[in-house]
Amino acid sequence: MMQQQKFNFLRESQVAVLTGLSKSTRWRLEKYGDFPKKRQLSTRSVGWLASEIEEWIQTRIAIKIENLSDKVG
Repeated sequence: MMQQQKFNFLRESQVAVLTGLSKSTRWRLEKYGDFPKKRQLSTRSVGWLASEIEEWIQTRIAIKIENLSDKVG
């Protein structure tokens, strides 16, 4: 049996709160492939997949931990 995957989209204000990044910073990171791409939800709205934002946040945590361990070790 195939498991149905649930997709949750986050809106602009939610992504801003979760990442702590401004709209222009996220736009720049997205442009260079360093932030998840937004999806067109309708003609006037966009959203980001919650799973991709969560993964991006987790990679930032991993990078921070790696940098700290390099300084200590």
